[in-house]
Amino acid sequence: MIVGKCHWLVALTLLSGHAFAEERTPVDPLDGVPVLVPSEPITIENIQYNGSGCPFGTVAQNVSDDKQAFTLTFSEFFAEAGPDVSLAQGRKNCIATVTLHIPAGWQYSVADFYYRGFMQLDEGIKAEHSVDYSFEGQGRTSRFESIMNGPYESDYVYSDSVGISSTVWSPCGVSRALNLNTKIRVSNSNKRNFPDARGFITNDSVDGQITQVFGLTWRPC
Repeated sequence: MIVGKCHWLVALTLLSGHAFAEERTPVDPLDGVPVLVPSEPITIENIQYNGSGCPFGTVAQNVSDDKQAFTLTFSEFFAEAGPDVSLAQGRKNCIATVTLHIPAGWQYSVADFYYRGFMQLDEGIKAEHSVDYSFEGQGRTSRFESIMNGPYESDYVYSDSVGISSTVWSPCGVSRALNLNTKIRVSNSNKRNFPDARGFITNDSVDGQITQVFGLTWRPC
């Protein structure tokens, strides 16, 4: 069993056209194409969360004064496996639904994200970490996934850049929520040879917090 609590810090940084007012036009590092940004900043209207990894009362929420960033701190987001651990403990998820005010005439998409944590896996144990994100009312979903097999014990850092061709864009002319579904899972993939193997994965970094940053890419409708 895990002793103590794990804390997952999630920060969403929203790009504003004002940020580039005194700089040259930013360029997409993937293809070198100038990145367009609206003159009006995107702002956060509301944040809701739900899931086995973030039950009511286990998440602290903070939105910045300019409503362009938020932090969610989780205290129960971990998964574990072992001979005396229930299967339900081996899989956890949290869906964060972020409703954003989008400048008229623009679309946005998630372009970059980073997340860190810790896992301890005996031989025979497998850990999975994935993130699905989509816009409310749309069936298209982008996905990031990482799988690690034991033996392994270390902090981890994952990062991914989602290209424009594979990015899910927000719909034009309407305001819909962005859903971020983060899932962690740990299981014994070889019980025959390692019946007593144990493992766990958390979103807890060395100092007890993990920062996940989502960048935005823009295009005009």
